[in-house]
Amino acid sequence: MQQIDCIITAAGLSSRMGQWKMMLPWQQGTILDASIKNAMQFCSRIILVTGFRRDELHQRYAKSDNLLLVDNPDYAEGLFSSIAAGASRVESEYCFITHGDIPCLNKKIFSKLWALRGDYAVIPHHNGTPGHPVLLNQNTLQTAVTQRQTRSMRNALLAGKHRCLEMEEPEIIFDIDTPQDFINLQDNYRD
Repeated sequence: MQQIDCIITAAGLSSRMGQWKMMLPWQQGTILDASIKNAMQFCSRIILVTGFRRDELHQRYAKSDNLLLVDNPDYAEGLFSSIAAGASRVESEYCFITHGDIPCLNKKIFSKLWALRGDYAVIPHHNGTPGHPVLLNQNTLQTAVTQRQTRSMRNALLAGKHRCLEMEEPEIIFDIDTPQDFINLQDNYRD
């Protein structure tokens, strides 16, 4: 099996949600369980970036195969800092980046992006809305996380070599930021 790392960020406060979303129930587990399981269908190793409530995540996932826990002590600075923390541990030539609150990605989505890999970032879109996972090579990843003029990973990637891929799968934009997002996902998405 080819080595393919996937950074999954799970460090944030979930402030817009009003409660910690990583452990919200989803199917036979939690939102984060589903996000990890889905990425593992295609990727060989998950780099799970923790921060807020790190101890709970470390206790839950410490014995998981092919999962590396990386703590981001600067998680309060935002998502960019978590991606940078995860990027420092990437070993594969290409890497996916996604978030712990996107529980509906599937192997087909990862595979479509993988087919377009190159010396650039591949950023999926659904009806013009950017989504996840993002696929990029090691050089593009390291260049993006060392940019000083931005604190947004999306802006860092758009400033470099990239390709946007319009995808039919709405799952790429099914992230859970608010209670209404969670209700909508439960109402509209069934496995």
